[in-house]
Amino acid sequence: MTPSHTPPDIALGDFEQSDAHLQRKIGLWQLIAIAVTVQIGASWLLAPLATAGLAGPAAVVTWIFGGLIFTIMAIPWLEASTALPRTGISVRGPQFTHGSLLSWMNGWGYMIACITLPPIEALAALTYLGGQFPGLGLLHVVDGVTMLTWPNGILAAVLLIAVFFLLNVFGVKVLAKTSAWLSLWKIVIPIVVAILLFFSFKSENFTDFGGFAPYGGSSIFHAMTAGGVVFAFNAIRVIADFGGESANPRKHLPIAIVVGGLLIPLVIYLALQVGFLGAMDWTSLGLTPGDWQGLSESNWAASPLVDALAVAGFAWFGTILLMDAVAAPAVTGLTFAGISGRTTYANSVNGALPTIFQRLNRFGVPWVSMLLCLIVSLLFLFPAPSWYQMVGLVSTALIVSYLIGSPLVMVLRRTAPDLTRPIRLPAAGLLCGLAHAASLLVIYFAGWWTLTNLLTIFFFALPIAAAYIGPRLGWFSHTVGYTIAIVFTTAWITLAWAGGWILTVGTTKREGTLGDWTFITLFVAAVLLTLLVMWIAGNADGKRQVAAAVWMPVSLLFAMIAAYLTDTTNGHEKILGDLWTALLVVAAGLVSAVWATRSGFETEEILAVLRSEKELAAGREHGDESLQEQKV
Repeated sequence: MTPSHTPPDIALGDFEQSDAHLQRKIGLWQLIAIAVTVQIGASWLLAPLATAGLAGPAAVVTWIFGGLIFTIMAIPWLEASTALPRTGISVRGPQFTHGSLLSWMNGWGYMIACITLPPIEALAALTYLGGQFPGLGLLHVVDGVTMLTWPNGILAAVLLIAVFFLLNVFGVKVLAKTSAWLSLWKIVIPIVVAILLFFSFKSENFTDFGGFAPYGGSSIFHAMTAGGVVFAFNAIRVIADFGGESANPRKHLPIAIVVGGLLIPLVIYLALQVGFLGAMDWTSLGLTPGDWQGLSESNWAASPLVDALAVAGFAWFGTILLMDAVAAPAVTGLTFAGISGRTTYANSVNGALPTIFQRLNRFGVPWVSMLLCLIVSLLFLFPAPSWYQMVGLVSTALIVSYLIGSPLVMVLRRTAPDLTRPIRLPAAGLLCGLAHAASLLVIYFAGWWTLTNLLTIFFFALPIAAAYIGPRLGWFSHTVGYTIAIVFTTAWITLAWAGGWILTVGTTKREGTLGDWTFITLFVAAVLLTLLVMWIAGNADGKRQVAAAVWMPVSLLFAMIAAYLTDTTNGHEKILGDLWTALLVVAAGLVSAVWATRSGFETEEILAVLRSEKELAAGREHGDESLQEQKV
């Protein structure tokens, strides 16, 4: 079969001609399969316990609210992904509307999220395996957190992650066919598990032992990120990143996003959560009835669904589930290994990374990007190789890129009104504003510890931009760029360690460190001063691009401070109520949406696409005239 390359109706700018060599082999059902494969990974195995431990029986509401809010968040991507069907559009989108700095910051955050997903899926698979076979020596408990051991557990994870990336190197056809065959398995097994759990259903688990919401309404929302709900629904938008390799992206992407990314996973996760809550046996868990927070350290923590099936009288099915417990996260890790490589490739197309990362092998796969992602993925196995520890951080990193969807749609409405739009949202301003506010709200729900650690990694994008992007684009000299990068990096690492929150096990703070408000003040000041110095040092284009990017760091810093106001870890008392803080974040999200839209400008990249569209239209018109002449 002859490979299908870029269809004649997809306009590419001069700067993205490497996309023409990508092979468009992924059909509708394969796109849906990939979406389901990403969704039904580690979360279905561990999230029912993690979410119940944070919210009690109200975890059911967490899943419903998660599905609703992610539906809102995905709306802008229905228009954006079909107007610009590109591989890695989540990364490349801002390049068309806000320029290189915002594109790089967004791309850096999304790249880190995607690179950490293969390790977290490997952790899930090995956690289940180690829980059922303690003799393998894969797991141990540190400060109440179940994590992999050295060397057995970590070396097993290294091997599994390496397999993920090696399979991806052999092309999208292998990835698509693997996902398609295993997606049916991954749908059937969770449904069967949920049905079996209902045979041991105890309704009192929903009403007794502290009531339906033993930790209050705020726990419902906190459980979205820390419990793995956000992690479960992230593929609603992730599937758009395969737009450059879809056979018919403008028709197939919206269907795959809705069906594979939302409807199928929501039904499965709700059934599992209700079934698990009903099947819980406090004696078998080794807990005092009502000790929901103790679930993460209970006898079931390593393999909750296998243990729940055993209590329900279906231990025989536990063997099949254990096979799936290894296979399901492994296939999801395989898929995200491919996405991480494409994200790095997209950063290179945007000019944020050297062109070597665009190099394709004979299967049309960016193999150099894949190699980089493999190396970085392995680093995330340290210092705390635990699914429960990493899930909130990875989930929130994925949500940061959702902030791009709304301004991408609204800026293009202004700067490229004639761009081909197979889907044109009604009331776009309202819908995009709500989606933007919802995204910032979910980021806030992640909590103080998660956001502090995530943003410490995220803002390392600034010294990289100063040292590489700024001089490459002529904003300032290499000397100025290197100076900014060295000063910021030195100060940032010092502050991260002195603050006491970074790289800790659990959500504890190291002793003998800075006061929280001192840390917050220095954290915010370091970011804003670096941006100010880049703006002052930059030429006219540099000033414009720095100004176009500022809204994102400010929005993320606001969410972090808001999370501190409602933080209760380490004996900290809330400064502001949950409801008022959430309303404040929503209001800030609406302001951020307007700011982000007004910050966008007509970039050279979108002008190149528009020129290409005109050339394609002229070619079609000429072809139609020739055809009519032949008929005459």
